[in-house]
Amino acid sequence: MTVLLASKTFFERYGAEIDRINATPSPRGPIERVEIPEEDGVRLAAEDMERITVALASGDLMDNPELGLRRKLYGSARRITKLEWLHTATVGLDDPLFGELIDKGILVSNSPGSSAEPIALTMLAGMLSLARNLPFYANTQRAHQWDPKERPRTPDDLRGQTVTIVGLGAIGGLFASFLRPIGVNVIGVRRTPAGAADGVDEWITPDRLAEVLPRTQWLALAAPLTAQTRGMIDAKALALLPEGARVLNVGRGQLIDEDALIAAIKSGHIGGAYLDVTAEEPLPTESPLWDLPNVIITPHSSNNSTGNNARSSAMFVEELERWQRGEQPTRVATER
Repeated sequence: MTVLLASKTFFERYGAEIDRINATPSPRGPIERVEIPEEDGVRLAAEDMERITVALASGDLMDNPELGLRRKLYGSARRITKLEWLHTATVGLDDPLFGELIDKGILVSNSPGSSAEPIALTMLAGMLSLARNLPFYANTQRAHQWDPKERPRTPDDLRGQTVTIVGLGAIGGLFASFLRPIGVNVIGVRRTPAGAADGVDEWITPDRLAEVLPRTQWLALAAPLTAQTRGMIDAKALALLPEGARVLNVGRGQLIDEDALIAAIKSGHIGGAYLDVTAEEPLPTESPLWDLPNVIITPHSSNNSTGNNARSSAMFVEELERWQRGEQPTRVATER
């Protein structure tokens, strides 16, 4: 029997899908449902903790953080004795819980691509805002200045510039496709080959990143945080970028040496940045990043979109149907 732990909201929205899957005999037996208790201070019953085999951290658990449902599910997952598989609506897998479960031999899968489009669109918005000096004009608007005495540098044409995308997965790939009509040169950085079908003009492996940085006007980071990517953009890498290059980061803040980035922006070597993620979140109020004129900060919110929950839940239902056939999920984490 598959005993599934999920939210009341998920079961209400996808109960018919579970009934449909249950209509087909399964080598794992029928799916039995266990709801995460929504009442404050109420834990899962001890008998349920001994029976649950699959857990789902669906997107709706993040919608109401004050309820603490995701925290309750994560805490339960650490103590469930028969847990075989946990699926999360998130894309990133850097939460310590996932590593703990993987080390125990528990399958952990995620929802890659479920929020790729809103993130890629936000990254594009950040890039275009910096390219067209919109942060400067937002400030003059607030100051009611139509014709300010000090003006920003006249922007260069985007056409012909080079954008290097580190992490050519669902997000990076969509971002590359959005750049096509602009006429920029796109370099994709990932371990496996990429070409025109992936929206890139060139492909390199991560170990060759330093080779292309000197001709990169826009460095876009959409890579996950792993042991290999942590701190990959350090002071040396930033120094290799041409004067005035800009940085876009929707991956994880720890991909960049933040102190080195701040210094490079203050010196003028880096012309600006769009940061949806920072090394410490929430970003401390005393961080210089808040006040740098060419920096746009969003509070790890580039993924916000009403369609994400449906997309990630559909991925889980697909994996659950595969699980009930006796197969393994296809979106299982292989690194963290």
